[in-house]
Amino acid sequence: MPVPEKPPQREASPDVVIERLERRLQRERDARRQAEEISERGMRDLWLANQDLDARVEERTKDLAETLEQLRVASSARDRFLATLSHEMRTPLNGILGMLEILGPHLVGDQGNRYLDVAVESAERLLHLVSRLLDLVALDSGSFTTNRSVVTVASVADDIRDRWQTEALRSGHLLTVWTHGLADCAIDEPRVLQIANELIDNALTHASPGALRVEIDVDELRFELSVIDSGPGISPELIPELLTADFSMVDDSSARAAQGLGLGLGICRRIAEAIGGTLELTSDGSTGSVARLEMPAPDGEHTQPERTTDMSQRTVS
Repeated sequence: MPVPEKPPQREASPDVVIERLERRLQRERDARRQAEEISERGMRDLWLANQDLDARVEERTKDLAETLEQLRVASSARDRFLATLSHEMRTPLNGILGMLEILGPHLVGDQGNRYLDVAVESAERLLHLVSRLLDLVALDSGSFTTNRSVVTVASVADDIRDRWQTEALRSGHLLTVWTHGLADCAIDEPRVLQIANELIDNALTHASPGALRVEIDVDELRFELSVIDSGPGISPELIPELLTADFSMVDDSSARAAQGLGLGLGICRRIAEAIGGTLELTSDGSTGSVARLEMPAPDGEHTQPERTTDMSQRTVS
């Protein structure tokens, strides 16, 4: 069956072609105009949004600046208040300690002496806490001062023995002080003794009765003081918190006396860093704790080696 032929298409006239092209061009123009209008509206909205964002950021920045200034003023006022309060508290506390010292020879009987010892110990601990507050204020305000001088290692060891020998025996600890290396070194002795006293006080207060060893190791460039107790130790997970918090306990429960070091280590660490050193605490949680102060310490004029073995011995050349 033959396929019917398609009728021949008639060619559009030029007028029709032109009309089609014009309609197409008009559609493209309309589409372009709509796109430009949409783009213009979007750009305008974006510009308005940016303007609003800039205004809000500027306002927020101003609010933050005002808040920071208020915090700075409040912090400064707090520091002044704590410093003034601490100084004012030290005066009556020193008066109480002085009167207790005068009262001592006039007491009769063991019970009176025990009462006096408790009163003196309580006043000394309160005075110690006040001194901590002053140090904390100085550290926070940037007014903490240090002063290096050449001292003998034996004098540092003797100061530790004189301060803690009797108290260590009273609390059931055997205190020994070892020194190694050079006889002289340049350190901030009051601050070093402050840290050492804090570490020893913590060990005596919180560690179980037993051996307590202090080691002082000095060479041409380094001063190292370690306090090593024989208590049950500290959980390694607690050590970072103890070294960062200004006032913290290993445990707030009644059983904390068996937990080792803990109180005031954050302040000790900050003081150590202020005098150019570091404070580290190590323990495996079962066999005691080691608190170590390390700092640069150029040697003094005399560099004869010394070695002191315990609390009853002096320098052995």
